[in-house]
Amino acid sequence: MKKLLALISAALIASTLSAAFNPEYSDYLFYTLEDFDADEEYLTAAEESAATDEEKSAILWRLSRNSLSQGDLLDEDDKDGRFAMYEESQAYAEESISLMPNADAYHWLSSAIGRWGQTKGVLESLSRAGEMRDYELKAIDEYGYDHTDAWYVLGILYNQLPGWPISFGNKNYAISYMRRSLETQIAGRGLFLTLYQELSNQLYDRNWDAKKRTSEINKMQKDYEKNDVLSEKMKYYEGAEGASKVPFYSTVALSQMSDRQEAAMLLMYADAVFKTKADPLPSEVAKHSEILARLEEIT
Repeated sequence: MKKLLALISAALIASTLSAAFNPEYSDYLFYTLEDFDADEEYLTAAEESAATDEEKSAILWRLSRNSLSQGDLLDEDDKDGRFAMYEESQAYAEESISLMPNADAYHWLSSAIGRWGQTKGVLESLSRAGEMRDYELKAIDEYGYDHTDAWYVLGILYNQLPGWPISFGNKNYAISYMRRSLETQIAGRGLFLTLYQELSNQLYDRNWDAKKRTSEINKMQKDYEKNDVLSEKMKYYEGAEGASKVPFYSTVALSQMSDRQEAAMLLMYADAVFKTKADPLPSEVAKHSEILARLEEIT
């Protein structure tokens, strides 16, 4: 099946290199096939023949996305290689913004800065965390970017950073952002197994019992309802429907389980999601193995 998809991909590239830019085709190469080399080849050729600044901007942020993903594939010890790819990703995103400011470019710029900082170390990550957050908030609040990737980045950022007075980290905001990320998945863009795993880990670490969850989530509902700015509102998304909410991966309400029970449930649901795909990508197979190992560990 994978060989057939690769052959189809090659044929499509040959037929589309001279045609007008097709963003859906780039997204297909990137998300469905994870063929980053083919996507880069297609985007590079499309950039040369882009007819408008808007079209070129859309190509450039996709090149940013591609460079970041290729950097992630490099060995962790190859720091110079990773730096180069993340800096390339940042440059593409900045060029996209210079031609036509847009939410996707701001998101990938934020992501590139984050990856660069993570590779450099804790101090660099801390020094650029505010910049990274601000680009995501710009995408969300100025462009209405209610997008799974943006919420995921904020969920990671708020979870990993220390809290006040050192930085702006907040474990509860992180969980709310991660819940929103999970519930804004885009069909056709993979299984999103990482989202289930990350939310599971954050809930396991918080470790509220059912009684405390009920009380705290109902408090969050009041803050959720009184906020109008999208990014601020979603800091309390866990309380959007109160503690009586039944998540799509559960048969019981949030009030009827502890954080750690929900953490295990998320991993079991991710396992079930993985098994629905007949021919999973190598990255999905690897992530599924991590999830099964983690599930065994916590149960």
